[in-house]
Parts: sequence; C-alpha cells; structure tokens
Amino acid sequence: MKVTRNMNQQTKTMKSIFFLTLGAIFLLGAEAAEPVHRAKIIAIQGETQQAPEYQISGPRDKSTKTRYWIEIEAEVEVQTTDPSGFIPSLEAKWFAVVMDNYKDPSVPVRLIGTSRYKNINAKDGNIFLSAYIEPDTIERLTGQKKPRDSDIEGYALVLSGPGIVTEGEYGKGLTKATAEKESDWWVTWNRVTLEKMIVPKSRTPFAPLWTSRYPTEELDR
Repeated sequence: MKVTRNMNQQTKTMKSIFFLTLGAIFLLGAEAAEPVHRAKIIAIQGETQQAPEYQISGPRDKSTKTRYWIEIEAEVEVQTTDPSGFIPSLEAKWFAVVMDNYKDPSVPVRLIGTSRYKNINAKDGNIFLSAYIEPDTIERLTGQKKPRDSDIEGYALVLSGPGIVTEGEYGKGLTKATAEKESDWWVTWNRVTLEKMIVPKSRTPFAPLWTSRYPTEELDR
C-alpha cells in the first residue's frame, strides 16, 4: 500500500511539473510573440509660428493680440512587426534650451515637456511629431514678444513606449548654451530646469490644424 501510495504521489508530482513547464513554455512563447516597434529620429527643428486667427459666429467678438509660438517638429522613421501596421502608443519627451536674458550674465535654461500619441500609423515608414513653446514662456526668458528661431539654443527628443526600440535621443544645436557640444546634455543637465514648458499641440491654438500630418494625441484624463 505504501509503495502504491508513493507511486501515486510521484505520478501527481511529475504531472504537476509537466504542466508547470508547459505553462512556462507557452508564456515565454507569448512574450516572444509581442510586437516590436522601431522608432528612429531623423531630424528635429524649431521655427517661429504666428498663432492662427479664426472667424467664428455666435459669441460677441473680442479683440486679441498677435502672438508668436515656437513650434518644434521632429521627423521619425517607424517600423513595426504588428500585423496591423500600427504602433499602439508612443511617448515623446521634448527638451529645449533658452537663454535667460534677465540674468546678468545670461544663463541657459532647460525647458521640458511631454506629449503622448496613440494608434501611430507606421505603414508609410515616416511620421511627424510636434510640440510648442508658449509666447509667455519665451518672453519671460528672452524679453522678446516675437521670438526668433535662434532664441532656442538647442533641441532634443527622447521616445519611449511599450515595445519601442530606438536610439531615442537626438540633440541639435546647443553650442552657446553649453560652451561645448555634449552628446547627452538633456540627461546630464545640472543647471536651471523648467518643467511642463513645452506643451502638446492639442493645448495650443494650432490644435485643429494639420490633423492628417500628425498622430492622434492621447489626452490626459
């Protein structure tokens, strides 16, 4: 009886080990099958954009001032193994450096902002992303109501998200701001930083424009 009972216990143990091993194999297989998305930043640049003016009917018209924003746009090469040809989500973290001219002498300030996108169509191979620096932010630092492209000393962008594989970082310019070219200045920065000073397109007057050029933003809840 003891021998039979021990054999039954051994059989149950062996079955348990087998099913656990099988489950682990299926789990590993499922993980291996997860889509992989590649995103390579090709270029990033900034330019001054005048805020658009809209004609509306209904509410009483009000006078407004002409305002100028700094638009940052990046071109990104994308690929995915997802059979749909879409990348579910992507996060862009933007960086820019502006000289604070109200300091004596002027000092560089790093601006940071984040935008998130959903259902990124990778079928064409390239996408464009954009973000903006508000007029008041620029005037607060430079004293200029109409900024110049050269007011921004440098830009950088870091991309991330589930399944995203990328070099993910790209800096442009930044010679006067650091006195030397640093390949990862957006990471090693130890000077003044202002958070949430670069805003997504959806939070600007440009929100309804060029909707077919950019992926849909994932709005914060």
